[in-house]
Amino acid sequence: MVKQDVYLHGHDESVVSQHAKRTAGEAAAFLRPHLRSDMSLLDMGCGPGSITVGLAEWLTDGHVTGVDFDESVIETAQGDAAARGLTNTKFISGSVYELPFQDSSFDAIYSHQVLQHLSDPQGMLREALRILKPGGVVGIREVDWGTASWWPRLEALSRFLEIYNAVADRNGGDANMGRRVRSEMNSAGFADVTVGAGVWSFGNPDEIKGWGEQWATRTLESNIGAKAVEYGIANQSELESVSKGWMEWSRDPDAFYTFIHAEALGWKPA
Repeated sequence: MVKQDVYLHGHDESVVSQHAKRTAGEAAAFLRPHLRSDMSLLDMGCGPGSITVGLAEWLTDGHVTGVDFDESVIETAQGDAAARGLTNTKFISGSVYELPFQDSSFDAIYSHQVLQHLSDPQGMLREALRILKPGGVVGIREVDWGTASWWPRLEALSRFLEIYNAVADRNGGDANMGRRVRSEMNSAGFADVTVGAGVWSFGNPDEIKGWGEQWATRTLESNIGAKAVEYGIANQSELESVSKGWMEWSRDPDAFYTFIHAEALGWKPA
């Protein structure tokens, strides 16, 4: 039986609608210099496919496959690709631990914010190494919530991060995966692993409003809140207080929030 982890965020509309705003131009820019237009690429854990379709638009003479365990987001991704008229893209439902591809099937692999949710990150990385061609490149982007910094110092935002980390830990994941991604890739057998960092910051009124309001909603409606209650990490009243705190922060004229994402590159030994 294929292992199935608990996805920290879940697939509530409040989550999927935000993930659908992600773009290859922002999330995969660090990988682009290592891609050729004729490559075959796999997006592991593609979600609603907004990054995947951007990768496909780069690889005009190649092919891009997106894989995710949730069939509903695969349907969303397929619809988006069709609406864009892309013919070099396909999406399948499957586990990143056990993929239906032969050894050495892809020139490149991309993964965005997946390892942090896994109880066995080595399992996914070994599978990525298996299906990557010798000399092929992998680009992995992982958040490090431990680098988060914000102003004003609202207790509700501190408590949110405590809840987020506790739920991730209980699920077997690591909300600070970014800082250890190089180590994980080295252990899996990738060569010449290097890591840079991309910074997310929210410092103008529209950015602050969007960031605060989405987490106010997701605290109450996504899997984070549901699992926090189920695990005894927080009660509903506390989640409502955290949600209100996010809204308070989003209206503060002095508000600022920032944290980093590790952007890792590695190669399969030739």
